[in-house]
Amino acid sequence: MKFAVRGTACAVALVAALTGCGGDGDAADSAVGVVGIGSGDGKGKKSGPLSVEQVRAALPTNEELGAVWVGDDLAAFEGEMARQQCAKETGTSCDGLVAAGHKEAAVRGNSDDDDVEFTLFSFDSKQAATAAMKGMAAKTGSGDPAPEPTQFTTGADETQSFTNGRSSTRTVMRVGNVVAYVQASIYNTENRNRMSTLQVELIKKAG
Repeated sequence: MKFAVRGTACAVALVAALTGCGGDGDAADSAVGVVGIGSGDGKGKKSGPLSVEQVRAALPTNEELGAVWVGDDLAAFEGEMARQQCAKETGTSCDGLVAAGHKEAAVRGNSDDDDVEFTLFSFDSKQAATAAMKGMAAKTGSGDPAPEPTQFTTGADETQSFTNGRSSTRTVMRVGNVVAYVQASIYNTENRNRMSTLQVELIKKAG
């Protein structure tokens, strides 16, 4: 999947490439080939619809990622461009979309090319977010060969995660009305999984 931003309603300009692209009753309806894990712990605020400003605040800064990380300025946007990008990424109509955001970063001077990408879609209802999450998880879990489902605790209401080998994990999550996609290509598994838990924490904080 490709993610392109060429101007936003909040005057942010970014061109970014997104490559390669829980615990309630919704997990029973998860897309085939994905694993929903009940990892919401009830701590912190559950996210409702995030405005474009709140989406921007929910994306991690380089400082929040850690001292060794550097990356593009994060972008948050709304309107028709956000809806079109959401439809492309999730394969759904994205009804009820409020705002979208994207952030990329990489380890400074890392010969292993560790990198991570974050994508957020905020919706006006849990139902709309759930539909988009299932569509994105289905797309993320497809391919030839298909990536392997994997499980780890994120703190999200729903989590569906896949791995392509030892160093790459793609995780789709729902936190209230927000869908988050984290693609982490990091050799250290603990650091790789931390990116998803950090994203969940920031969404809850922003909401």
